[in-house]
Amino acid sequence: MVKSLAQMHWDYFLLLEKDLITIAETIELCKDNNNAYGPRITQLILSAGSELDVALKSFATKVSPNSEAVSKKQANMGDYKKVIDEKALEQFSTAQVKILRSEILLAPWSHLKDGAENTLPWWKAYNEIKHHRAECYSKGTLDVALNLIAALFIVDAYIAEASLEPTGLTQIIDWGYHMHMPQLDRYYAAE
Repeated sequence: MVKSLAQMHWDYFLLLEKDLITIAETIELCKDNNNAYGPRITQLILSAGSELDVALKSFATKVSPNSEAVSKKQANMGDYKKVIDEKALEQFSTAQVKILRSEILLAPWSHLKDGAENTLPWWKAYNEIKHHRAECYSKGTLDVALNLIAALFIVDAYIAEASLEPTGLTQIIDWGYHMHMPQLDRYYAAE
């Protein structure tokens, strides 16, 4: 059996969620610990950031196959933000992710509502950690990790939705709020 692209992304997301659960066994997932950092958190940041880059390429391919984000050999976050801005800004900028068993509610893409050129602080931190780990080690915080995981959750869920595939269950991450993709209005109206 060949897995769909949406299922491959979702399976990898669930592995990253397990890494977050491992972290949660020693660090309470709460706002008081947002500035906690360490090797496991850094590992999760690097893995989630890398997967987010791959997932954004898949999302762009699904919703905007003729965009620069798809045609460029090495697309970047700016290219992906343009696709989101053109195809799903309201969905991304208003989506909220709930960290279950905590009071944490995240809206990692909310910065985009003020313009696609706005910097995503968690993406900036990811890149600083990836390229300058020794100097930026303490920037690899729980807050950055949670926002990356939340951003990835949103992208993966919208890949699945755009593919008309269910995502499956998660253990500690779920929607706080989200809107359906506009391309699927007819599909949801027919249900």
